[in-house]
Amino acid sequence: MTTRVTLPADVHQIDATGFVWTFLDEADDPARVVVDALIVAGDGEDPFLARVVDIVEGNSGRSIVHLEVIGVPSQVIDELRHANLLPA
Repeated sequence: MTTRVTLPADVHQIDATGFVWTFLDEADDPARVVVDALIVAGDGEDPFLARVVDIVEGNSGRSIVHLEVIGVPSQVIDELRHANLLPA
């Protein structure tokens, strides 16, 4: 099974805001990338769950997305199961 990443991002690319940043035009479906949305970011090897903090216009004219890292999918799924929000 191939991991489908909504927005490619490097978890180590953090700017002055303190958040991970990436370009909106790299999203496979930019309409899914909106402020406060939870998305899968990263890449197929190292995906992570993130909340879209904001989307700002960059100096180059490209929109920059700031992401708050929530966690890796397996940790999030484990926590949702613990809370009985997903079946065991």
